[in-house]
Amino acid sequence: MKPLKDFLKEERLILHCGGTGPELIKRGGVVPGALSCLLYPDLVRDIQREYVEVGATLIQACTFGMNPIYAKMHIPDYDWEEINRRGVALAKESAGGKAYVLANIGPTGLMLEPFGPLTPADAEESFAAQIRILLECGVDGFSIQTFYSLEELAAAVRAVRRYSDLPVIASVVLNPNGATLMGETLEQAYETLMPLGIESLGHNCGDISAERLAELMAPLAASAEIPLIACPNAGVPRVVEGKAVYDMTPEEFASGIAILKSCGIRILGGCCGTDRHHIAAAAKVLFQD
Repeated sequence: MKPLKDFLKEERLILHCGGTGPELIKRGGVVPGALSCLLYPDLVRDIQREYVEVGATLIQACTFGMNPIYAKMHIPDYDWEEINRRGVALAKESAGGKAYVLANIGPTGLMLEPFGPLTPADAEESFAAQIRILLECGVDGFSIQTFYSLEELAAAVRAVRRYSDLPVIASVVLNPNGATLMGETLEQAYETLMPLGIESLGHNCGDISAERLAELMAPLAASAEIPLIACPNAGVPRVVEGKAVYDMTPEEFASGIAILKSCGIRILGGCCGTDRHHIAAAAKVLFQD
């Protein structure tokens, strides 16, 4: 396979994988999902292989949240470094040379000052600790995703750029008003992150319809120097016995992907509530021509 940076520069549609964490829970995994790399590695491997089998060429290692700040708060009795190593190894095995493996970087779980105790410098150091391990494992690039704060996302991008020029795909969570939790727009994210060095920017997760997301992303898609990415959820979940249940069918999900495709989004996949069936339906929409 050619280097991921070259692949992303090509004028082509790219199929991204779907969700991992909620799918692991549905199959008997644990929270946080990355802990399943140690406790239920077969589940992780099966989910990732299924995405590759239906045509995804970008898959994520199950390493979301495995920076030391988050891990020490939520799984203090487990080795977060080993989880990162296992997560990449499982993803590379699942990819089988047919898909690129992205290290999955999530937030620290703390709010930045003045809204919380975390400084940008401390956030960057935590991300850097995780990134050093992921680079040792031989990932193809980085998916820095599900960020509600542009400042924290920028800290993660800076941490990658300390050590590597591998591709970075950065995603914020937009609400229907077109902003993150901290009030930042996708255009502001573009202006902030482009000088730091990113290869793609967009949205993942969130309680927002594909139709509304397309409206918000279309202007930037028409002018951006890099491809945009959209990985929406399978609708808004219901809570049943304490668990999130997503009712959107693969066909309904694919209809949303078609709308996003039509407005110029080139990297498309899914997040929470999506599985192999949703991504297979998306593949048909992307490549039916």
